[in-house]
Amino acid sequence: MTTDAPYKMTLSLNVLNHLGLNLYSNVPSVLSEVVANSYDADATEVRIDINPADDSVIVQDNGSGMTEEEVNERFLTVGYQRRLDPHQAVTPLGRRVMGRKGIGKLSLLSIAEEVEVFTSKEGQKSALRMDVSDIRRQIEQSGGTYYPTPIDKDLVDFDRGTKIVLRKLKKGLANTASALRKRLARRFSVIGAEFDFRLFVNGDEVTIEDREYFHRLQFVWTFAEQAESARILARCKNAESTNEAGPGTLGSGQVTGWIGTATNAGRLRDEDGDNLNRVFLMVRGKLAHEDLLEEISDTSMYSTYLIGEINADFLDVDELEDIATSSRQKIVEEDPRFQELLAWLKQQLRTVKNSWSRLRNDQGIAVAVQNPLIEDWFESLQDAPKRRAATLFGKVNEMPIGDAEKRQVFAYLVLAFETLRYRENLEILDTVEAGDIALLMSIFQNVEDLEAALYHQIVKQRLSVIKALEDHMDLNSLEKVLQKHLFENLWLLDPSWERATDRHMEERVGKSFASVEEKLTEDEKNSRIDIRYKRVTGSNVIVELKRYDVVVDSTKLMQQVDKYRNALYKYIEDSHVSGPVEVVCVVGKDLSDWTSTRAKNESANILAAKDIRVVKYDELLKDARASYGEYLDRATEIGRIRAILDSLTDSSFDDVDDA
Repeated sequence: MTTDAPYKMTLSLNVLNHLGLNLYSNVPSVLSEVVANSYDADATEVRIDINPADDSVIVQDNGSGMTEEEVNERFLTVGYQRRLDPHQAVTPLGRRVMGRKGIGKLSLLSIAEEVEVFTSKEGQKSALRMDVSDIRRQIEQSGGTYYPTPIDKDLVDFDRGTKIVLRKLKKGLANTASALRKRLARRFSVIGAEFDFRLFVNGDEVTIEDREYFHRLQFVWTFAEQAESARILARCKNAESTNEAGPGTLGSGQVTGWIGTATNAGRLRDEDGDNLNRVFLMVRGKLAHEDLLEEISDTSMYSTYLIGEINADFLDVDELEDIATSSRQKIVEEDPRFQELLAWLKQQLRTVKNSWSRLRNDQGIAVAVQNPLIEDWFESLQDAPKRRAATLFGKVNEMPIGDAEKRQVFAYLVLAFETLRYRENLEILDTVEAGDIALLMSIFQNVEDLEAALYHQIVKQRLSVIKALEDHMDLNSLEKVLQKHLFENLWLLDPSWERATDRHMEERVGKSFASVEEKLTEDEKNSRIDIRYKRVTGSNVIVELKRYDVVVDSTKLMQQVDKYRNALYKYIEDSHVSGPVEVVCVVGKDLSDWTSTRAKNESANILAAKDIRVVKYDELLKDARASYGEYLDRATEIGRIRAILDSLTDSSFDDVDDA
């Protein structure tokens, strides 16, 4: 390449690598730099067309364009600082330029192997191509000088503006046009007809609404003049305005914007998986910091509901030092102006937190008392307990859960609250006079009411477990399903066993009883016990599960479980503990020798002599259902607390929106 080439760029490989090829990580970030350049060129329209078919992106604006001299002096000069020229710091349209470091154009090389530039100004047209591999080669050969390849100027088919074509993309075009619109909309606050700066992606205009988070907000706090606050709130159609504070006045300048909270934390993850739980910082209409929340250590639950946009142009003043990082995505943290902004934001977030908690508490009460029984219960409380209950309602309402889960939590809340109240009542017994029978009866009646309600809930939950198991009744997989449930819900075998201790599942005898290994036979060592536990009465229980379709006879079954019994007895004797060993065999089919009622009874007697009993899967569930069902049938009296719990399982909350 000769020195009389029309275009010339000078840079080192180190600059190319660190400020070009490795500085930006995604297509939206790079295109943001191109759009910012178009804004600085007084463009009123920018059109981006992504073409997955030929792996290219075209960005064209109707801005001022560049002469050939300006291409070299500005576009191809790395580090060109436009703001040093007082005539360039503000555009003819009165825009305060976004660009400052003069390295944004290098970002193009981070996503494309080839970059073509077409520009036209005042009748002068220029066209050139930059190739990453050629840049590397020429810099190595010439010590830092690169001569872009001229392109036929007749390809410039417009009179004013600039067109940039990115070819052979490195990052690919995984982002759809709609996703790109969304990400660009979140990076600029000056797009739209009101700013005389319109942006299009594949022909569709990018608008503020493309940010796609205003509809997610529940409460909004604004920091802006009245007219701007009205515009912000108009976008948040589902939100409630809680405070219009006006701009924040700091020593370094003004802060405007808004902070909002979503209806639940899950609403702050959009359809593309982007996390919106952020406070974006905008400077001169462009994203300057992707998330101010990460600079503030706050792990409170309310912080997971937060989103906001803060504008602070005083962070980018021409006369002062540039405090943006090279990638223009963050601010240098140590700068006093940034620390002042963070201090202001922390103060505002404290106000938001207190206000949010109060609003959620009020809303929690409103949701809870839609059930008239809870409303009656709530209204029956005295002042102090009522305030505590209101706070608890608010806490439930803060949980990022749906209505069904919320109803269940309300039920547990009432139970927990009543338990605490009755504990307080029982403490009153120390001061009760012997003759105050009425007060004593009231306390014990309330305790009985609570206990009945609790057990009623337990029974209903157990019946739901039984129903789930019955749905698997005809499956051979029932053995494994039931094994897990029996291990965790021993009441299925016998209600009196639910407080069993020392539980074991799927244990190999040789390993579990290693202390008596020399006393065990090989068959005993290699056997495997399905479930073993110790009852509170001292009995040791072994549960043997058979596949649903397996049929065995009494003799074979007894021989098999004898291995477990003998091994366990040896272990018990060696450990110097007492307690009999019981064995429960759960089968799907009748034993093969149960050919008659008499034969079945004889088998039962023989097995019982060794504390072995056989129960069938369907009988096990049938007996459990009958036992607990009978309790529900008999429990005709409905206490105050039980009435509330029962009401929470009906449809009284079905139409309540997520709070």
